[in-house]
Amino acid sequence: MCSALMMPVHLCEVVTRNAAAAVLARQHGPRWPWNDAFRRRLPTSSCTSARAALEQVAGRTTDTPEIVAKLPMVFWQQLFTCRFDATLWIPALNGVLRHAPSAHPSVIRKAIHADIGRIRHLRNRIAHHEPILERDIGADLAAIGRLIHARCPHTLGWLQRHERATTVLAASPLTGRP
Repeated sequence: MCSALMMPVHLCEVVTRNAAAAVLARQHGPRWPWNDAFRRRLPTSSCTSARAALEQVAGRTTDTPEIVAKLPMVFWQQLFTCRFDATLWIPALNGVLRHAPSAHPSVIRKAIHADIGRIRHLRNRIAHHEPILERDIGADLAAIGRLIHARCPHTLGWLQRHERATTVLAASPLTGRP
């Protein structure tokens, strides 16, 4: 199951971070990682804070696409908090996530934050070889589907044609347990 989930999880992460990076570039320009106003707005409450992550990665390269690829998923999740509603998500969410459900951008943003958190937790469990059998894998796959669909239904269609997790889940003896 873990092996089958890795491709959907990775694709979801790439799609989500690219959507968020597009919003950042639109709002702060192509060199957004070095924009002081943006950096000051990032949370600093923990050692895994978005600001610490950005400063660490941006201090080693001057290439924005490389920074986007190297930032941890927690950075992208922290962008989907209410602190960025007015500056990022209310003005730009519908443009970059055109296929998200019809609702106020702050409602959509909150749901995206929760889905990213769910997928991040799943990915971390898999990466650290921790058990995932007690998880609701169907709900994890649904969260992945929602995030990818919000950005691009065609990408979700591609994923659905190529992923194995749904088949592995359906064949699992644990699927029908109480």
